[in-house]
Amino acid sequence: MGRPDLANGCCGFFSLTQGTLIVAGMDLIQGVLTVFLGLCVLTAPAGQYKGHALAHHYLWNETTDLAVVVMSLIGAASTYFALCAIRGVRNVDPKLLWKFLLWKAGRAFFFSLLLFSDMWKTLGTDLQGSYMMLFVMSTAWRGYLLWIIFSLYEKINTNDPHGVASAGYDRTSVEEHMPIVSQ
Repeated sequence: MGRPDLANGCCGFFSLTQGTLIVAGMDLIQGVLTVFLGLCVLTAPAGQYKGHALAHHYLWNETTDLAVVVMSLIGAASTYFALCAIRGVRNVDPKLLWKFLLWKAGRAFFFSLLLFSDMWKTLGTDLQGSYMMLFVMSTAWRGYLLWIIFSLYEKINTNDPHGVASAGYDRTSVEEHMPIVSQ
């Protein structure tokens, strides 16, 4: 099996740089919001909750606190890697794009594993088809986004002026950040 074909654009009308920036921007927003919501949950006074007692128990206990802390840490890591990707695209830096690609691949793997375990629990029920469709579509979408990021990484990493230009960079940014390509 040889090297896979590289993408030339994202979603039919974005360049690879724009597609990667969109993915990184969405990850950045998701990461910041996750950290913010985690801090809101952890700092909310438990005594002022006026809802049902069972909901109170599920929102304020040690297990939930641990889950909120873990999700906030994942959100912080997602924010860091999204900033790496944005900087990598702007500075034409394949090392930063590689970090982001590995982060996205790890998250895609674990999310697909989570969806697969949910799908496995629904075997023999009416929900099996829905979960199977969710698993296939979500995994395919995440794989597509990984392919977009990998394609941009490869085009930059090969130092091919035509490939870098086709990825969405103009000549001045290539000359400024990649002196090998401009020669």
